[in-house]
Amino acid sequence: MSVLFAVLIALLPAAVGLAPASAYDVTDSPEIQAMDVRIAGAIAEADRWNRKVTSWQVRIGKASAVVQRLTYVADSRVVGTQPLDVLSSGLRRTDVLEYRLARAHEDLRRALHDPEARNAQQQVEAWTAYVNELIAARDTMIRKAKRGFSFAPGEPVTYEAWASGFLDRLAAPRCDENLLLVVAWETSESTAAAFNPLATTHVMEGATDMNSVGVKNYASLDQGLDAARDTLIGGAESYGYGAIVDSLRACAPAETTAAAVNASAWCRGCTAGMYLTGLLPLVRDSYADHAARLISTGPA
Repeated sequence: MSVLFAVLIALLPAAVGLAPASAYDVTDSPEIQAMDVRIAGAIAEADRWNRKVTSWQVRIGKASAVVQRLTYVADSRVVGTQPLDVLSSGLRRTDVLEYRLARAHEDLRRALHDPEARNAQQQVEAWTAYVNELIAARDTMIRKAKRGFSFAPGEPVTYEAWASGFLDRLAAPRCDENLLLVVAWETSESTAAAFNPLATTHVMEGATDMNSVGVKNYASLDQGLDAARDTLIGGAESYGYGAIVDSLRACAPAETTAAAVNASAWCRGCTAGMYLTGLLPLVRDSYADHAARLISTGPA
C-alpha cells in the first residue's frame, strides 16, 4: 500500500463503509453505496498515478546518487586513488570522469524534467482533490438523509433532529434555510425545559412548569413537538405567528423567517430588538456545531 493511499484512507473516518453504526445509519442506502464505489475508484486511480510518481522519485534519487559519486571521484584530491573503469586505454582518467559525469548530469536532468512523470504528479493532485470532493459530498448526503429518519426511542435528540420533526408537524419542508432558522431559534432559547427547546408555555396533559413564567416541561418528544406546532398555529392571528408558518412553508430565506419571528409577539423587544435576527449569522457560520447540540429531555 502506498503512502498516499494510506493518507487518503485516514481522511475517510465516515466514508467507504467506515462510519460507525447508529440508529440513524444510512450507509446501506443505494445512494451512499454508489458514492462509496465512486470514492473507492477515485482512491484506486490516485494510488495508480502515485505509484508512477514514486517510481519517478526513485529514478531521480538514483541519478542524483550517481552524480554525487562521480563528483566525489572527480575531485582532484581523490582522483588518483579511486578505482575507475577506463573506456579505452588511450583515454586519460580525467577524460573518462568528465565524460561519465556529463552523462550522469544529463540523466538527472532528463529524470527531473520527464514530462510523463510530471503529468503523473498532476494526476495525483487532481485525483486527490476529487477524492476530497467526493468525501464532502458523501458527508452532505448522509446529513441530509438523516433528516428523513424517525426518532429512535431512547436516542439523544439533536437540535437539528428536533427541528426536522417540528417542520414535519407544520407541514413545512426540511430545506436548509428552514433547518438553519429552527436550529438558531433553539439556540436563542437554549432552555433546559424538557422536550421544549423553543420554551413554549402551551398547556399539555401531564406537562409541568419549568419556571415561574410557565415554560413547560413536556412528558415526551411527541408532546413537545405537538405543543410547539399548536403554539404557532393557535397564535397565527392573535400573536402574529401566521407569518412565521407561511415563511417556513415557503422555505423562505432564514433571515426572512427570523424577521417574522422578531416581528411577532414571540419575544418582541428581546435582546435589544434583535431577537433571533442578531444570532442567525453566527449560527449560519457554525451551523454544524449548533445542530449537534442536544435538547433537554428532563432530569437524568
